[in-house]
Amino acid sequence: MNKFSWTLTTGYGATNYSHSLQGFTYYQDLENQFISSNPTDLTTGTYRGFENWLNNPNLGPELLIADLTDVPFPRLNDPVNNPLLQNNRILINSDSVGLGFSAVSSTIPVLVSVHYDINKFRIGLGFQYEKVIFSPLKPSVLGDVIRPYTPDFKSTSNTKIFGILGYKFHEYWDYSFVAELQVGRIGSGKEFNTNALGIGQNLFINLGINIEKNLSEYVRVVLRPSYDFRNYTVNIPSDIPSSIQHNYNMFAIQIGISINIPEIPRTPYESDHVQVKHVITTPNGDLREARGQPMWKVQNPKVGQNHRKLWRYKFKNKRKIDPY
Repeated sequence: MNKFSWTLTTGYGATNYSHSLQGFTYYQDLENQFISSNPTDLTTGTYRGFENWLNNPNLGPELLIADLTDVPFPRLNDPVNNPLLQNNRILINSDSVGLGFSAVSSTIPVLVSVHYDINKFRIGLGFQYEKVIFSPLKPSVLGDVIRPYTPDFKSTSNTKIFGILGYKFHEYWDYSFVAELQVGRIGSGKEFNTNALGIGQNLFINLGINIEKNLSEYVRVVLRPSYDFRNYTVNIPSDIPSSIQHNYNMFAIQIGISINIPEIPRTPYESDHVQVKHVITTPNGDLREARGQPMWKVQNPKVGQNHRKLWRYKFKNKRKIDPY
């Protein structure tokens, strides 16, 4: 059991939600934002598209639009020559301008994992909960006329279940550096319609480096910068099958603690101040190996004490020995 390490971390992440509307037309007025993959006849004066295409696409009402054919060669960014821009009304083919939306949302991750050490390698399992605070998604082009896309919710959550594969590639004094790969499945919160309209969930890949401060052989403080690669697909129901791939990669920095269960108990005698692991005689007369220190302190100091520098050589005590 001493080979199993239990880790708990939390921190801050920046999740970049982004998608392209290639293959869609985009409509905007003072109240609505819609997309449609069906061919739009601009001479009919009507338009009907889908809203909430980030998480729960549903068909909006049929809208009356201006007839673009009445104005030859309309300028897209000129509200005088293009009547659609009056009252912030826009209808454009996203392919012609490369329209998409993106934003960085704040994320709070909480991770629990267990792994087994085999020499310098480690394998394990983990679970992570993420609280995501959404920011409005800004358009990739025409930011002066296209307003940011705001989802119909302010926050959501993700859950991740994954496997762990790591390798300890460097050690320096009481620091360890471990390259770690996490691969698993991510699930979205209730704000995302995963059934009715075919939001597909994909596997995610996380690459990170664990920087571990070894307080002892049983306790470590862990700092872990990492990057997530992940996406999901939203199927838009229409006469022409279409879908939007949403990327939501995340960079995160997490800090926490990792512990092992000690393989031997601590000495029961309060007067026993031996720092290394040693053999004691129990009240029954039996010999038993015991730890000389709490689990968060070094058990086998190479120089015979907890600190490499003696107390008399630290801080003001040093002046008493060497006044210069």
